[in-house]
Amino acid sequence: MSDDSSTDFAEISLMVGSAFAFTNVPRNLLIVSVIISILGISALTVEPILLDNSDWKPVEAKIIETDVSCCWCDEVGFFDGGCENRGNYPEVYFSWEIDGDSYSSWDYILFPPNLSSKSSANNWLDNRGFSPGANVTGYVNPEDNSKAVLVKQSWLEIAWANGNALLSLPLLFCNGIPILIFVLARRFESFVPKERRKRYKLHRVSNNSWTTPDEAKELQAEARSAWLKKKQGSLSEEEWEVLSSMAEYMDADSKDIEGGKNQFTLLLDGKKEIEIKVRSQGDLIQKISNIDSDSFIMYLEDSKLKGRQLEFNFLGDKDGDDYLQIRELIADEEIRSEDINVEKNFGRIPSFIKEAMDNANSDDNWWGES
Repeated sequence: MSDDSSTDFAEISLMVGSAFAFTNVPRNLLIVSVIISILGISALTVEPILLDNSDWKPVEAKIIETDVSCCWCDEVGFFDGGCENRGNYPEVYFSWEIDGDSYSSWDYILFPPNLSSKSSANNWLDNRGFSPGANVTGYVNPEDNSKAVLVKQSWLEIAWANGNALLSLPLLFCNGIPILIFVLARRFESFVPKERRKRYKLHRVSNNSWTTPDEAKELQAEARSAWLKKKQGSLSEEEWEVLSSMAEYMDADSKDIEGGKNQFTLLLDGKKEIEIKVRSQGDLIQKISNIDSDSFIMYLEDSKLKGRQLEFNFLGDKDGDDYLQIRELIADEEIRSEDINVEKNFGRIPSFIKEAMDNANSDDNWWGES
């Protein structure tokens, strides 16, 4: 495995494994996926099993006529009526006799082959001895003497011939992602002592929104930290920074906003003010990331422009990476400024914001003490 592939898998492991660890999501997702696969494959298997004629009894038959047709219609399957009008389908009209009663039929096979050319179809007939006047062995339905074939097909052959086998493959492969999530989540859980491992149900916060319980988030953060320590020796400095930034960003989702503040005012492009409500540091970062503006200000204090604030400026591409400038100000006075490589050091963004919030809370405490 190449270094890039190894790093990509490590990122997937971190994002997926730790995000679902200590929750009942991986197990439930896998159960639902397996049930859907079983039901789907069972439904696709019923038809071939019912059409299986591999146990029909031998009977003497005579070929009356053969032909090659460009068309064939499914008249035996559950979804009969479907017709193919481009091909080279061998056709055989044959007869047989049982207990003095004579029968004849064109249905010499349930699902005939579609061959590449008319000559190939004729060769297929000749190779099986299907020529007008020839005596051959047919196979009659033991429960209905009026039904017979010249070529028997097992349920597996029928499933392949009617396409049900191919339709079953996606139902099998769809379990791949749930299995991967399950395995990665369990691997992350192993980084926490067994006696402290517990799986939590997600909490419903709205009709279409769920959140992970705080207890699970704390365990996830602990597992991420232990996982990173184990990986550190096998990673380059750049890979370590990328994974550390990702872990720091994910950890922010489990941390409350300092000072208990959960509503902030943003000034977009120096003109429009909007209010955002957040549940955690991670939620704050997520909502800031979704702001459709290259420049905006987030007020950290009720005094807005007169108080402490953060100014965000998207700088665009530099040497192939996107950069974001964050400035911490009190009124018009710049306290500090930093250009952050979003691609390689994303975790620095929540760190910078948290530091500014800590500074704002320190200001509040200072005024309160005085």
